[in-house]
Amino acid sequence: MNRIRVAVADDHPIVLAGIRSILLDAPDIDVLFQADNIKLLLAKIRDEPVHVLVCDYEFEDDENADGLNLLRRLIQVVPDTRVLFLSSHSATHIVSTALANGAAGFIGKSKTDFAVLAEAIRRVHVGETYIPASIASAILSNVFSTKSRHTAGIEALSPRELEVVRLICAGNSITEIAQRLCRSAKTISNQKNAAMRKLAVRNDVELAKAARDLGIS
Repeated sequence: MNRIRVAVADDHPIVLAGIRSILLDAPDIDVLFQADNIKLLLAKIRDEPVHVLVCDYEFEDDENADGLNLLRRLIQVVPDTRVLFLSSHSATHIVSTALANGAAGFIGKSKTDFAVLAEAIRRVHVGETYIPASIASAILSNVFSTKSRHTAGIEALSPRELEVVRLICAGNSITEIAQRLCRSAKTISNQKNAAMRKLAVRNDVELAKAARDLGIS
């Protein structure tokens, strides 16, 4: 049997003890070490690389203790280690951003979550992404509602508004677009603002992203 090498990092001793107790019963998992702070974690994981790191998303002892910052450091030090974050507060935008930046998954700290921890470790070890069903549903709901709003918006755009959006996303300024289309700068600005409202975006960055997602840029 190929055993899964695991490390656990959390700044709460009771969490470390609880996870170790749970994983002791897993016949295919070895807990190589535990760490209660980031400095110790980074030192140990360099010397003892593991397959899966079960790691708290926030550490109180580090000024750069947010999960994304830690994830970037871990990827530099041990790029092959799969990081399964622990978090009591898993907002969908935090989970989505962490997964997009290389995290293998998220799991909570409740008894229910810990009951499936070994299975979560096994799944991320073989390359899957693990998130609890409740978080997955929330993320999917957010994705589809956003797409729905954007789709409804693009259908509502007038041909002139659509033309302005394309030109803005191509890097043209309001003045340049006005000169090119022989309209006033005020008219172009109004058409841009109307398009932004219909696409439910707040600034040029979000406008460009919406345009890319919808294939209109």
